[in-house]
Amino acid sequence: ENLLLLDVVPLSLGVETQGGVMSIVVPRNTAIPTCKKKKFTTAEDRQTVVEFPIYEGERPMTKDNNLLGQFELGGIIPAPRETPELEVTFDIDANGILHVSAEDKATGKKSDITIKNDAGRLKQEDIDRMLENAKKFREEDRKNRDKIQAVDEFRQYIYQMQEMLTTSTNVK
Repeated sequence: ENLLLLDVVPLSLGVETQGGVMSIVVPRNTAIPTCKKKKFTTAEDRQTVVEFPIYEGERPMTKDNNLLGQFELGGIIPAPRETPELEVTFDIDANGILHVSAEDKATGKKSDITIKNDAGRLKQEDIDRMLENAKKFREEDRKNRDKIQAVDEFRQYIYQMQEMLTTSTNVK
């Protein structure tokens, strides 16, 4: 008689980032309704538009997860990569309707998408299969994630060296 039932998010929800990696915003089993926010930035210098593909799943690579929808945020002021601050909000109401929005903190520009519970969502057997695959491929996924992280760190190092060379050339 003191039993409390909660609706929860059956699979993690997130955004695809550089390299096809899923950045989780709402972890699996989060009670709904809920509202979660996460900061993102640009991947390229002078980038004025950012795409936000929205996925559900438990694997680190978006290719192994379910695409729910996507939208883009434009009008970002051209700046060096990783400079703009983009805040993404995942808001899930009591009916399971997902509203995802992104805001450029510098300009206040916003964009969003609403994903209903019946559009493109997985059936229970598909969710169970995805959870099983996440367990089955855990080690392989860890290796892929480590490899992508190493490539990202190398790209960051190259970018820093280019900036340093550009700065030192301009000083002379």
